[in-house]
Amino acid sequence: NQTGITMNASRVPCLSLCGLLFSTLFFTALPVHAEGRRPYTSEFSFRLNYSEAETFNGPNGSYLDVQDDLGFGFSYLYNQSPHWAFGGSFDWIGLDYEAFARADDPANEDFKYRNRMYNYSLNADAVYYLLDQPFTPFVAAKLGWTTIDTNISNGPGYNYCWWDYWGGYYCTSYRPTKSESGLSYGVGLGLRWDINRNYALSGSYRWTEVDIDVAGDNPQHNLWRLEFISKFY
Repeated sequence: NQTGITMNASRVPCLSLCGLLFSTLFFTALPVHAEGRRPYTSEFSFRLNYSEAETFNGPNGSYLDVQDDLGFGFSYLYNQSPHWAFGGSFDWIGLDYEAFARADDPANEDFKYRNRMYNYSLNADAVYYLLDQPFTPFVAAKLGWTTIDTNISNGPGYNYCWWDYWGGYYCTSYRPTKSESGLSYGVGLGLRWDINRNYALSGSYRWTEVDIDVAGDNPQHNLWRLEFISKFY
């Protein structure tokens, strides 16, 4: 029973955040002899998202622990100017979790449950680059739609079959699971390096909240992102 559970998002590791800020100041202070960031380019990226562990605490010692893990995503951005870029993205991650609730009646056993949830997010993104240089810090914002699949069965499973011309007759099973969807929004701070005309790298910290009611609170996530970017003119 998750009733009454509230959430305390994990703190951003101070060392990691300080390292990101130090790197931003260091690289932007370097003399830059290369030409600035070229405007009016399209770019595609593959990204790795490391999500920090989160803890939901509730009354009577109940809790929900969501473990840290690594996910991935894809994005498209159009550079409207040397400073502004707009586009969209998709992110996916699987996270192990453990739920615990103490029984109200001493005659009953406490409840403990472990499983793995899956998060999917489709986003509209905006990025502002502070400098028109190959090394530049940036701030980012997103507005999207996120689905959280708890992987808990909420209905009977069933089998279905189909014919594959190349492989023959196949059958498999499907089990519906409990999921919630809601509006998601977030902000980020990072550093981008345009290596050359065709490729770039970026690293950032992101904070996201999902508008899904969990006993009066919305789930929040802290993650660190590394993006591999390919540019097109």
